[in-house]
Amino acid sequence: MSTETVHRHANWVIRPEPAPEAPSAVYEVECTTCLHSSGAADSAEAAYGWAARHADGLPRHTGFREIVHRFWRAFPAA
Repeated sequence: MSTETVHRHANWVIRPEPAPEAPSAVYEVECTTCLHSSGAADSAEAAYGWAARHADGLPRHTGFREIVHRFWRAFPAA
C-alpha cells in the first residue's frame, strides 16, 4: 500500500500518520520454527539481518514471518 493511499468511510478519512516523530513503519521478523523474533526495528534490513544470523546459527530454522506495522490516523472528512 502506498503512503499516498487514502481510505474513506462515511465522515472520516484515514491517512498515514503525519507526526514528524512517527516512523513510517516498524519491521520485525519471526522464526516460524521456534517463534523467536528480531524485535522491532526501524529498517527492514535490520530485521532481515537478524533472520540471516538466526538461520546461520540454527540451520533447520529457515522459515520466517515478516511483521510490518504502519501508522495511520483518522481525520474528519472535509
